[in-house]
This record gives sequence, C-alpha cells and structure tokens, in this order.
Amino acid sequence: MLKIMGMAVAAALLGAAPALAEDAGPSLHGFADLSVKNDYITPRGLRVTSDGTTIQFLNGLVLDFPQDPAGLVTDVSFVLGSWSDWNPGYKAPNAKAFNEFDWFVGTNVKLGSSWTAGVQYVEFHSPQSAFKTEQNIEFSLSFADKLTPISINPYAKLFWAMNGDSTVVTGKRGDTYDVEIGAVPTWDLHDYGAPIILSAPTWITVGPEEYWGGDDNFGVFSTGLKATYPLKTPPKTGNWSVYVGYQYYHLINDQLVVAQSIINRGKDKRNLHLVQTGVSLGF
Repeated sequence: MLKIMGMAVAAALLGAAPALAEDAGPSLHGFADLSVKNDYITPRGLRVTSDGTTIQFLNGLVLDFPQDPAGLVTDVSFVLGSWSDWNPGYKAPNAKAFNEFDWFVGTNVKLGSSWTAGVQYVEFHSPQSAFKTEQNIEFSLSFADKLTPISINPYAKLFWAMNGDSTVVTGKRGDTYDVEIGAVPTWDLHDYGAPIILSAPTWITVGPEEYWGGDDNFGVFSTGLKATYPLKTPPKTGNWSVYVGYQYYHLINDQLVVAQSIINRGKDKRNLHLVQTGVSLGF
C-alpha cells in the first residue's frame, strides 16, 4: 500500500507542472553550502563518523515556474542536486576520506501563500563500499506561518527507504519508512538592529519498529540553535551568508545506539552534540 500511495503522490506532483506553467516564464536558480562539523550525524539519528572533522558540501539547481498568486497553486519548482561528506580524520575500518555521496531530484508545489508539498528521490552512495546503494523517496509538507516576531514553521516528512541497505544500519533493508515531525522556529533580528537570523531546528522521528530493527517506535529527538549572518555582496555575486550552530541529538531508540557502536568502534553515547560552521550561497 505504501508503494502505491508513494507512486500516486509522485505522479500527481510531477504531472502537475506542464498544466500549471502558463502564467509566468520559468527562472533558474542555484544554491551551494559548505559546512564543517565535529561529527556526521544523519537526521534519522545515525552517528556515521566520530573521528576527525567532517566536511560536507551541498549544491544544486532549481527550475522555478511562478503561478497565479491568487490561485490554489502559486508556484511549482524542480530541483536537482548532490551532497557529499568528507572525513579527513578517518580511521579503520574506513578506507577513504571521501565518505559518502548522495544525489537527489524532486519537485515542490506551493499551495496558497503558506503551504508547500514536495517529493524527492534520493540515492545514498558509499565511495568506500561501506554499504549498498540506498534508494529512497521523501515526501514533505510544510507550513510557513509568518508569525512575528518568531515564526514556528512546522513540517512533516515521510522518508520511504525503498531498496538497499538499512539507512540506520540495524533496521530492515528496504521497503520500510520513518516519519519526521518538526518545526524550525525562526527569529529575524534585523528589526532590532542586528543583521542576524536565529533558528532552532527541532524534530522527532517515529515509525514501525522494523525500520530500526526492533525495540521501539521512536527514533531520535533533536533540537538546536543556528545563527545566520547575511553578507553584503554585489547583487551579481548572489546572496551569501555565514552561519554557526549547535544541534543536540537524543537517541531514543536503543538500536541507534547499537548502530553507533558498530560503525564507531564501540562508542555508544545516547546524547550527541554537533557543532558546525559554514557558508551558503544562493543565486
């Protein structure tokens, strides 16, 4: 049933664009993000690396089709991009500093002025053959509440692991899923004379026990604080910003602790702390 539902939603979203792209011409945008972190921890609570510094690079292109602002569908966009993780301080059993490469393609449909529905296909690849390629589809629904001075921005994501190894090591290999429920409270301090945007990414994951390999229906709880400073650059160079942040992870599911121990030489911490800094570009 989950496969049928997933294919139906994907077909509906992907098939909507040709009929909707009549009111305005398309525009092409791009994005890039380079970050340095103390660890690599996935949104699902898997601590992938714990030795040395992790360097992660995200980039992609967005083809945007604006629609009638007064209509039900106000924007349709398509995205294509990649993400990579590099771990210069790697130790055995890792064989390479190039730890992971992912690529993704998807579409987002904006409904009215606040709701956005999306579907994205993403593959996880291991350059050092630590796991078999993982094929996944993620469905998302978010709401931009536009509250002031602090907006909440709630969202939900259904992550469907279709094929390949378990995305949390100890769980079922393919044909399973988990759900991420969260919010990104955001406070723009520009009105107070400080050119800084504060955000607090917060979420919890739930799903069937088989996703983690038994034990519980809850995965991870995470919350943190991120400060973003937009840089003043010439318009032709795009929109640049720098940021620093801290993210806390509490591994609710015992299997996530077991998985951490398997791939990090016996380390089995339930409470994890991630610090990061980086630079972002949008054009």
